[in-house]
Amino acid sequence: MTTVDMEVLAEAEAFLATEGPAFRAEFGDRQDFEAARAWQRRLDRGGWVGLNWPTEYGGRALDLATQVAVETAIGEVGAPQIAGFIGVNTVAAALMRWGTAEQKAFLPGIRSADLIFCQGFSEPGAGSDLASLRTRAQKTDEGFILTGQKIWTSHGADGDQCLVLARTTPIADGTRSHKGLSLLLVPLDLPGVTVAPIRQLNGGREFCEVFFDDVRLPSSALVGPLDDGWRAAMSTLAHERAAAMLLSMRTRATVRTAVRSTLADAPPARRDEVLQLYVDAEVLGLLAERSIAEIGAGTVGPAQSVVKFAWSLVDQRYSELLFDLHGPAAAAGLAPAAAEALLFSRSSTIAAGTTEVMRNILAEQVLGLPR
Repeated sequence: MTTVDMEVLAEAEAFLATEGPAFRAEFGDRQDFEAARAWQRRLDRGGWVGLNWPTEYGGRALDLATQVAVETAIGEVGAPQIAGFIGVNTVAAALMRWGTAEQKAFLPGIRSADLIFCQGFSEPGAGSDLASLRTRAQKTDEGFILTGQKIWTSHGADGDQCLVLARTTPIADGTRSHKGLSLLLVPLDLPGVTVAPIRQLNGGREFCEVFFDDVRLPSSALVGPLDDGWRAAMSTLAHERAAAMLLSMRTRATVRTAVRSTLADAPPARRDEVLQLYVDAEVLGLLAERSIAEIGAGTVGPAQSVVKFAWSLVDQRYSELLFDLHGPAAAAGLAPAAAEALLFSRSSTIAAGTTEVMRNILAEQVLGLPR
């Protein structure tokens, strides 16, 4: 792993030593959207949002190793993930790389959580296979007319805008192509936009369906080149790799803490499971560290998909074991954190690329196995 800037990490830890207790005094253990937005605003006031953003956009331009170290320290506070995670970690990358001056003006609001973005890529018939998407943006003299549907849109119900990948050049039915796609910024309060929250197992509504019925957009909605949106979209997906590293390091820290506290009281018959989980979480962290070093050296490739794949499995096994060890209390609703973790972890093997897709990538592109 590349060297962590210890001065920056010490500065972050000093900030968190004050702001962490202050936040918990106000919000307790709340993990809801408003608590997450309040936490992001605290972090932004201290300059701890957009850690890898260039300084010209209000970021700290941290290398990935230092970013992960700071994010890990933030995760150990016990506060929720920031409300604008998608905007900060993925959408902003596309705007900084491809956006116009007008579009880049959104960046301060993204950082401060005044502007919440979601990302409209997946569709009912095109989840991890974006080359098959059918949402259509017809070019007009004034701009575009957007028609179609997106699904599993995280934070769509709380979002202000959506970064939509749509087809601006049609293809024949039953075919697939990465060509002819474009990225568009879509305000979610426009006529013709319908956001339908999907009620989840845990009662939350993080995921949504979003319907576009002849939504009229100006030409200024286009992000990057027309019909070359796939290349622009890769600016966001590349940052999802870094996000997987951050999640992995946070999960390792969570498991370490749990092994010292909650899981330490496991009955003898379950201690082998606790030990195996601890070992797997440490291996996950090492895989993430190796990938961080590779990304820092300029090597980005399909082999890093193993981190997301491993994280999905470790996250689910941790939540299952935590729930089991709480026993009847968890089933009776007396251990809400354990129940929440179990129910939400069902999405871990779906979000940001399903486990099945990750297996295919590793098998075909890394191991060279036949399709």
